[in-house]
Amino acid sequence: MNAQTVWVGEERLCLVTVSGLRDVPGFGALPRGRVTRGRAAVRGARARLLRHGVVVAEDLRIGALFRESRVASRLEAEERVDVLNRCVLAVGHRDVRRGDQIQVYARAGAGVPADQVPGYQDALAHDRRLLGRAEVREVSEDSLAGPVAHAVLAEGALTPGDRVRVVRDGRPVIEALRLLALTDADGGPLNVLAAEGAGAALLLGRPDVRPGDVVEAFDVPAPRYTEGRKQLLTVLGVRADGMVATARVQPDVRSPSGGEELAVGHRARVLRGQVVVADGLAVGHVRRPGITETMAADYASRARAGWFEVGVDLPGLRERDEIEPYEVLPADHEPAPAVELPESRRFMVGVTVGFGACVALSGFLAAAMGAKAWQAHRTPPPDDAAGWPEFLALSLFFATLGVMFAWCLVLGHRRQRLRRGQVRRTSGSGVAQSGRGGGAVR
Repeated sequence: MNAQTVWVGEERLCLVTVSGLRDVPGFGALPRGRVTRGRAAVRGARARLLRHGVVVAEDLRIGALFRESRVASRLEAEERVDVLNRCVLAVGHRDVRRGDQIQVYARAGAGVPADQVPGYQDALAHDRRLLGRAEVREVSEDSLAGPVAHAVLAEGALTPGDRVRVVRDGRPVIEALRLLALTDADGGPLNVLAAEGAGAALLLGRPDVRPGDVVEAFDVPAPRYTEGRKQLLTVLGVRADGMVATARVQPDVRSPSGGEELAVGHRARVLRGQVVVADGLAVGHVRRPGITETMAADYASRARAGWFEVGVDLPGLRERDEIEPYEVLPADHEPAPAVELPESRRFMVGVTVGFGACVALSGFLAAAMGAKAWQAHRTPPPDDAAGWPEFLALSLFFATLGVMFAWCLVLGHRRQRLRRGQVRRTSGSGVAQSGRGGGAVR
């Protein structure tokens, strides 16, 4: 087993897939989405931003959290939003796009208060570069934004999205925050506060900021590497010796979007009950290397299919654990969406036969009902029997059903051709092999 890393002890709280942006007074455009995979999104929790399975921003904070009301789409400020509810959240990152995923987590700190645990990328204080410092003169409350710190710039400059910390009486009391927004005296947004002695309202999303506190904005050295995550693997069974565990695993189709290519040499971390218990492991064995298969079902025997075996250097691996493989990538590698692979020929033959049978049966029934309608029109039936309008309605119903089945079959084959063409175009450039690219982490 490899040495423990900073990931160990992290608890995954939830995942929010960004479905769009919504304008919120005082903040501007904020990401919106539904809370999934976990318990709840909690204000003040830490977060990271993933794009196509690649970590593009780390050490973010949920400074403001709003639940979207189903009535008139109103926003209601909340301390937590439970799973399956829609929310709007401010994380202090200015480049959030539709389709991105915000992973909310709580970082463990041995004997250190949660607010004073540094971020993953700013653990060493001497590596920080001071960008600006502002003194808090007054704190007010806003119904949506929460606590608003009215401060005066003492030196440097402040920009929304900066990493900040709060210093009280010369000692840091809150670490790893993000400056969510800057507003002027009239409530208008500011892109930068650079004039020494100028005042502005700082939205930090923290309720315990007091007059006299100092807000310091800083920068950290740019990381050299990031990670491109793969699909989560659920452990179905384990065989272990003294050093290595060989697990029968199955890709979790509900996992956060990530690359589907797994190879020997990739790294991995293990989650147990949504808590990271090991990180920095090496994938040393893949029984079926290459593209992993999504979960399928054998309806004849009700047995699971699509599993394969993978070996990791964690003898304590247990059944029902989750393995999160990832690939170390250069930080400046541009994220790219994964190529959707075409379905197998056997699957498409089954789909064609099934939908073709439905089309043929619908057509036969439509013709039969049409013939009965014509017969009933030519020879009026008894009063207690169905007349030609009823048969005609049934004929039109089955004809419409047949057209729908045929249209679904055409769309399926068209999508299959598009996927095959995409794979052919990208196979020479290496996109199909790399799965998903990386991205600069800030």
